[in-house]
Amino acid sequence: MESDTLTLATILTAGGAVAVSGLISGLIEMAKRLPSIGAWVGNGREFAFACALSAFFVVWAVLGGGQPLTPVSAFADFLAWYGIARLSGAVYDNASSAKAAVKAAIGGG
Repeated sequence: MESDTLTLATILTAGGAVAVSGLISGLIEMAKRLPSIGAWVGNGREFAFACALSAFFVVWAVLGGGQPLTPVSAFADFLAWYGIARLSGAVYDNASSAKAAVKAAIGGG
C-alpha cells in the first residue's frame, strides 16, 4: 500500500492551496484574539495578513523544494501565492459572514 507524503511542495499544488488557505484563515482568526496584535490584525487588515502569510508559505515551500528558479517556475510560484491569498480571503470572508448571520439570527448582533 502506497502512502501519500505531505511536503512543503504540496502547498504549490491546487489541493495544497486549498488546505493552506484554510490554515491561513484559522491563523488570522487566532491572531485576532491575541492581546498584542489582535486589534491591529482585526482592523480591516485581514486580507493583507492573508497575503503576507500566503507569501511566507509559498517562499518557504520554494526554498525547501531545492528546485532551480526559472522564469516559468517563478510564474507558477506567483500563481500559487495569488491563488492561496485569494482562497484565504474568500474562506475567511465566508466564515466571518456566516458567523455574523448566526449572531443576527439569535439576536446577538
